[in-house]
Order: sequence, then C-alpha cells, then structure tokens
Amino acid sequence: MHAFFTLKFSSVCLLGLLCLTGVVVASPSMANEVIHQFDFGADPGAPARNVLEGRSFVVKKDATDERKIKLYNTEDALHVQVNSPSFGMIAHEQDIPGANHIRLHWGVSTYPQGASYEHGIDNEAIMVYVFFGHEKYSSGSMFVPDSPYFIGFFLCPSESDQLAKPYAGHYYKKTGSFICVDHPGEGKTAISEVNLAEEFRKSFGLTSIPPVSGISIEFDTTASNNDGKAASFLKRIEFLN
Repeated sequence: MHAFFTLKFSSVCLLGLLCLTGVVVASPSMANEVIHQFDFGADPGAPARNVLEGRSFVVKKDATDERKIKLYNTEDALHVQVNSPSFGMIAHEQDIPGANHIRLHWGVSTYPQGASYEHGIDNEAIMVYVFFGHEKYSSGSMFVPDSPYFIGFFLCPSESDQLAKPYAGHYYKKTGSFICVDHPGEGKTAISEVNLAEEFRKSFGLTSIPPVSGISIEFDTTASNNDGKAASFLKRIEFLN
C-alpha cells in the first residue's frame, strides 16, 4: 500500500442542489458512461470488515476497532456508526484510466456536532478521497508523508460550511483539494456528481491530469462535540468517462 492512504487532510466546497423526496441530487450528469463502480451493499449477516477485505479494501486506523467505529451492511449500503472521537479509513488502490467524473450515492444519518471547516474544526461524518497518479509530492512537512495529487469530497450541514468555497488544509497546499459537494438533511440519500477533470484543473492549474489511482473513505470526529458521535452510509461510487 502507498503511504498516501494513511494521511489525514482538510477541506473545500462546491456545487448546487436539487432536492427530491428523500434524495438530494447535486449537478446531475449530462450524459457520461460508467466505466467502473464500487457497490457497498452486502449480506447484512456478513461481517462488514470481511466483506471489505474480500473486495480488496484495507481497513485502517480506528476503523479496525468495532468499539470506536461500527461497520455493518444492509443490502444496498455500508453503514458507519462512530461511537467516540475517532479517525478511520478504508482504502483501495486501483488505476481507473479514463475516469473524468465521479458520482457518489451516500448520506449522513448523524452529523458530528460542531464540525466545520469554516471554523477550523476539520471533521466530517464521511469523506471520499480520489487520488491521481503515483508520483508523490511534498506535504510541506518533514513529519507528514508525501502523497500524489488528491481531491477529497465530503457532506456537510448547511449551517456549517459553504458550497463553492475552498477550505485550506494544513498540508498538501499545492497538491490537495477538498470539496463539500452536498448539504443533505440527516437520513437523506445524496447523489453527488463531480467533473474530476474540471476540478483537477481548477484546483491545481494543470491541463495534464494523471489517471485515478485509488480511493479512500474517511471518518473523522476527533475534535467534534457530542462525544465524537456520527453516522453515515455509502451505497455506491461510480466513475464515469
């Protein structure tokens, strides 16, 4: 596994909303084909960590501790229940050439109280990172591992962070970008679509885009109120051309 799957980042924001009954849709697709997808539903009776490992995902940090972060499946989603201040990750390394868009089917059941990149509390119920290429760049600190380019996407309540506003992280200031893609209400499924190629160009000022090389799913409530409790679900990640 590359070192970049062990990193913790901070965020940015983007996109508008179209609200439907029980579903929030952001920037619906203008027509692209799905070239690869990850489905997170599974047999509810199967241990979620075993299911993930069987699909070549690596469970890391506090996500390995069932007392801190409970993982369980329904037939259509992976559910994450964070029970105490925790930082967990689920990583998957895979090249996906030709991926220019991402579509996320996900939601938050309980937002971590007080989490707000706007106010310096860089926590979230769920964030999905997309990594680009394999060449690593400096984090800006000798104590933090280098990483390829990445963009992180997260869900946030409307009162905490703004859409379409970049939030700077502590590290990777030239090679990392963070985007709040939706403001869904608790319990609602959001369908969030982003043009990766466009966001990569806007974030990093480059016209040559390395291929997608991996994803990581993160949960961070280390600085949140309410004893670090949060809950989220992830149904599907689709990459489109």
